[in-house]
Amino acid sequence: MTRKRKFNWLLATAALAFAGSGCNGASRSAPPAVEPVAVPVDPAPESVGGTEPVTIENAVYDEAAAYSTRYGGLALVVIDGDRVALAIGQNGHRIDESHPLHGASESFWGPVAVAADRDGLLDLDEPVALTIKEWEGVRWKSDMRIRQLLQYTSGLESGVWPLLREEPENHYERALELDMVAAPGERFQVGPSHLAVFGEVLRRKLAPEGFDPFSYLERKILEPIGLETVHWERDVAGNPDLANGARMAAGEWAKFGVLIRDRGVWHGEVVLDAEGIEACLERGDVQPRFGLTFWLNAREPRAADSRRSAADQTAVRHEDLGDVVMAAGAGNQRLYVIRSLNLVVARFGEDARDWRDSEFLNLITAAAASDR
Repeated sequence: MTRKRKFNWLLATAALAFAGSGCNGASRSAPPAVEPVAVPVDPAPESVGGTEPVTIENAVYDEAAAYSTRYGGLALVVIDGDRVALAIGQNGHRIDESHPLHGASESFWGPVAVAADRDGLLDLDEPVALTIKEWEGVRWKSDMRIRQLLQYTSGLESGVWPLLREEPENHYERALELDMVAAPGERFQVGPSHLAVFGEVLRRKLAPEGFDPFSYLERKILEPIGLETVHWERDVAGNPDLANGARMAAGEWAKFGVLIRDRGVWHGEVVLDAEGIEACLERGDVQPRFGLTFWLNAREPRAADSRRSAADQTAVRHEDLGDVVMAAGAGNQRLYVIRSLNLVVARFGEDARDWRDSEFLNLITAAAASDR
C-alpha cells in the first residue's frame, strides 16, 4: 500500500472524532468553480461514467453543486429515477476521471456476501472457523460469525496499524493473527480487519472455482450492471483490499447506487434478490446506524455532545430522510441512496473539515423537488 493511501485510511479513522457531520480532514479555501461543457447524451444511468466524457448541466442544482465545489468537490452525479439529472466535474476534475473511494469501498461487500449466501457458497450465520480452520477452539475467534465481520462487530481489533502502517505483504494472513478485543457481537469497531478476514473466508471458498473476491464481485454485480473503469488495489500477495481498495468514475459508482435503490433490479433484470438487499440495510443490534457494510440514517437529530461514540458521530444524520443510506470514505467520498425520493447521488471530494452531509442533502433534495 502506498504512503498516500495509508494516510487516507488513517485520516478516515481519525475523522470519526468529529461531531456527526461526515467531516474528513483539513479545511481548505474554496477554489473557483469549473464550468462544465454540456454534451448531448441519452439520459440513462448507463450513459454516465463510461469511456467517453459525459457532462450534464442542470441549473436547479447550482446551490448543491456550489456547496460541493466549495468543500473540495471533484465530481457530482445525481440520478433521479431513470434520469441523470446532473453529472459534472469540479475543481479541474473530469466527470469521467476515476478516483479512489477509500473507505466507501466497503459497501460492495455486504451485497457480495448476501449473493454468496444465495449461491450456497456460505451462510451469513455460519462460524468463521468453519472455513478458517486454524481458529477452531480459539477463544472468541471460534464463536465469530460471518455476519459479524460485515457488521464490524466481530470483536477483532481494528487492524488500522498492523494492516496499514506495517504494510504486510499478505493482509489477509496478517488479519488472521490479530487479537480479539471483545467477544463477538458485543462491540462495534470500524477498521480494515473485519473485511480482511472476510476476504480470506471468501478466497478459500472460491479457490476451487478459480475465483477470488474481486472476480466474484465482477461476476455477481459489476458485469451485470455494466460497471466499468474499476480498479481494485491488491497487496503483494495479490489479495484485493476489500475495505479501501476501489477506484472508479463517479457515474460508475452511481450505477451501484441505482442497484441498491431498486432492490437489486437493473433495467428490469434481477441481479441481486430484493431480500438480500434488504438484509444489507437492516440495522445492527450493536450499532443501529450500520447495516451490512452500509451506513444508515441516525434518525434522531444531532446532539451537541462531544462524548458520543465515533460511530454515532460518523453516521449520516437527517431529520426528514429516515431511509437515506450512505457509503462514506475519507475526503468526503459519498454515495447516497434515498429510496423515498428515488434519488442516487455520487460525490467525489478532497479533504474538507467543514463538510456537512445534512446541509448537502438539504440542497440536493430541494433541487430534486423543483426539478420534477
